[in-house]
Amino acid sequence: MDEPCGSSKIMDDYHRLNDAELKALFDHLFPHGFAGEDVLVELACEGWEKSPLKACFHPSPEQVFEECLRLHRRFQELGASRRKRKPDNPELVPQPEPTLAQVQADWKDEPVNEEEEVQELVGRCLWDIFSDGHDVVASDGRLAHLGSFRGAGGFIADYVDGKQRDAWGGDYLRFYMGTSWISCLGIHERADLTPVYAMIFRRLKALGADWVYHFPELGLVDFGPRRTASRKPEDYSPSDAFAEEQSERERQAELERVRAELAKIHERSKREALDCPPPKVVLAYQQVFGRDPKGWPPV
Repeated sequence: MDEPCGSSKIMDDYHRLNDAELKALFDHLFPHGFAGEDVLVELACEGWEKSPLKACFHPSPEQVFEECLRLHRRFQELGASRRKRKPDNPELVPQPEPTLAQVQADWKDEPVNEEEEVQELVGRCLWDIFSDGHDVVASDGRLAHLGSFRGAGGFIADYVDGKQRDAWGGDYLRFYMGTSWISCLGIHERADLTPVYAMIFRRLKALGADWVYHFPELGLVDFGPRRTASRKPEDYSPSDAFAEEQSERERQAELERVRAELAKIHERSKREALDCPPPKVVLAYQQVFGRDPKGWPPV
């Protein structure tokens, strides 16, 4: 017997914490806020000024130089194929690499804002755990699901700002994509984020919650042509209809080809991951729970 319309969504909601319960969970996790004294004791017992984590927001000139050099070389590699096709294009001439002296000349140490920096770092690491395709499982077995990538960023931003959850995600860009979107700037090289993840996992464990790891996977969304309104009988053309059907078959075949290629890349990435150290977030889970999270190693 078919389920009534909408029942699958009701069941889906039943197995998840609602917004009020999610806020209550965060209240239990951080009774004094993301930057409370209890958090600082765990992350920076000698003070934020002396914490290695401060480097996430205040990198040394040498760190900035390494990041600039890495980005420069990446852009040069991306432009290599274009230079081969258009070797005479003056806009594609390789640019000289930045120097440490240049970076030092422009470098300026910004004032430390302890509360904002700790809030942002904790919030971004929370996104890495609660979002990014992973699952936090509450003590009663329900999922603590914050929504889409954007929705999760909005929930965390609204929580920090003490606002009611905004259907549009509030200031979601503040925490959107967690630490991953700034990885290219070297945040994971600036400081080891394992202690931040471990602090969050300790609090989840104390509440009887658990975490499920999901290996990242690229998906393909089909934004196929919308079906046009039914044509009037007098406008129907067998040849046009045949051409449209043929075009749609070719489009579907190309989609399947790309999906198959993505699946191969995914399987290869999982095999390669087994030859590398686990991600920092997985290492932190192992430290706290004494075992691998469900989903790791990827199979």
